[in-house]
Amino acid sequence: RMIGEYNRRIEIWKPTGAKNAANEPLPNAWELHKRKWSRVRGETGMATIRASAAAGGVNTPLDRYSFRVNYDTSITVAMQVRERDGTRYNILSVRHDKANRDWTDIVAETGGSNG
Repeated sequence: RMIGEYNRRIEIWKPTGAKNAANEPLPNAWELHKRKWSRVRGETGMATIRASAAAGGVNTPLDRYSFRVNYDTSITVAMQVRERDGTRYNILSVRHDKANRDWTDIVAETGGSNG
C-alpha cells in the first residue's frame, strides 16, 4: 500500500532507557516507537562532495538519506530509522514543517555504529 509520494514503510525505534547494574544505558536496548509511510531521498552527488571536502577530503563509508513523513513532533535525534531489510539509520537531524504541519524531515545515516 502507498500513500501518494510516501511509498516506503519505515519504523522509528527509540532507546528503552534500560540500564545495567552499574546504572549505565544498555547499548542495544531499543523498542519500536511507531511505523510511518515515508518518501526517501538519497544525498545528491554534490552534497556528498561538499561533505567530503568539509571533512578534509576524507571520504567516509556512510550513506545519508532524508525520510519525509507526515508531521510528527514525537520523533527525535535520539531515535533510529529501520527498514524492513534490517538496515538501521542513526538520526542526525529532525526538521518539522511548523507553518503548515504537513511534514517532518528526518536526516539519517547508515554505515556507522548502529547499535
